[in-house]
Amino acid sequence: MNSLEELARIMDALGHPMRLRIIALLRMNGQLYLADIAKRLGVSRALAKVHLNKLQKAGLVTSRVELVPGEARALRYYQLVDFKVTVYPDYIVKLMGGSREQ
Repeated sequence: MNSLEELARIMDALGHPMRLRIIALLRMNGQLYLADIAKRLGVSRALAKVHLNKLQKAGLVTSRVELVPGEARALRYYQLVDFKVTVYPDYIVKLMGGSREQ
């Protein structure tokens, strides 16, 4: 992370239980398509997509579209980006470009 804005975006994306469940699902299963994620969570595809979009905007999830062979449709697969988040007060000060003495 290089800025307070980026840290805030990631923290915001991680700040909902549904999105944490999605992260766990993707970590345990690798890539999954939207309908499968929604089914496993017991929610609509629309709601799952809202949460996946938030995770994707934060850079925690990527997606790709794959055409289904022999059919006129495509599936959007989501995959977790490997990440590690460690937050502590001095790190936040560092991102601000300051020191403890300011």
